[in-house]
Amino acid sequence: MKKKGKDKKKPDMPDFSFKEFTPEEGAVYEDAVSRFREAVAAGKTLRQAYDTRPVADKELEKLIQADFLKIMIAERHFGQRQSLEEVAAALGVPLNLVKETHARMLQEAGVSAANRFGEEYGGIIPKTND
Repeated sequence: MKKKGKDKKKPDMPDFSFKEFTPEEGAVYEDAVSRFREAVAAGKTLRQAYDTRPVADKELEKLIQADFLKIMIAERHFGQRQSLEEVAAALGVPLNLVKETHARMLQEAGVSAANRFGEEYGGIIPKTND
């Protein structure tokens, strides 16, 4: 009997694609992030901050909201050295959401770094065979 989930091998490096914004989307993004920042600075939860700037394009809205959470994690956890628990509590979101987003951020950074290295040094042939 086969166990579910054991047959599939996870890829070593997940595939990420980063959206290129049109000028209009970029303006909506900047405005939304600015409003979200103001709301969070005023003590609102993440959900309350998101409610301050609805976006007509729901896919773009999800992307902006996901990016804003990453921005908050980067600033508070990496910049201000707050624990992930403190970040979650301050934003009024579940800890598992913050932990999952944090893990995804690290994956994205690793993949981006590996891709950049491959672009810059892809033609290098190792001089050793270890």
